[in-house]
Amino acid sequence: MSDISVLSSQYDQLVKTSDSINSSAIAIKKQSLLKEAGIKQRHPKLAVSETEISNARSVLVSFFENVYRLLEEEYKESDFIPITVLDDYKQRLAGDPYLKEDLGELVQHLRDNQPVSDNDVKVIDVILSILDSERSTLFRKLRTARG
Repeated sequence: MSDISVLSSQYDQLVKTSDSINSSAIAIKKQSLLKEAGIKQRHPKLAVSETEISNARSVLVSFFENVYRLLEEEYKESDFIPITVLDDYKQRLAGDPYLKEDLGELVQHLRDNQPVSDNDVKVIDVILSILDSERSTLFRKLRTARG
């Protein structure tokens, strides 16, 4: 496979992962917002089904467990993150010394069908921000490789 084919394939993988994780995070955030007083009255069209929540929790638990394993020094591969950006992704994740602990709590809340806390939402945002940044980086590599 040529370099462009490899980058393109890995970029496609990252786009699918990013889109799936972002959609799931939005569903969880909607659920969290709907539990706040007055939100339903101010935004009557804001809704999320139990099926959406169940699917979102499943996707996020799988992804965040994988991220948690990446934070462990010995883990060298990912089911979600292409090898091209994996080391950079791990390095960015490691920049927050409390992320692993916070991520463990988030996974537990999602797994136990507990409501997500404000801190959980911040953890989701941090991880997704890094994921989106890696997506942009890989896109630039692909664009540069094409000339």
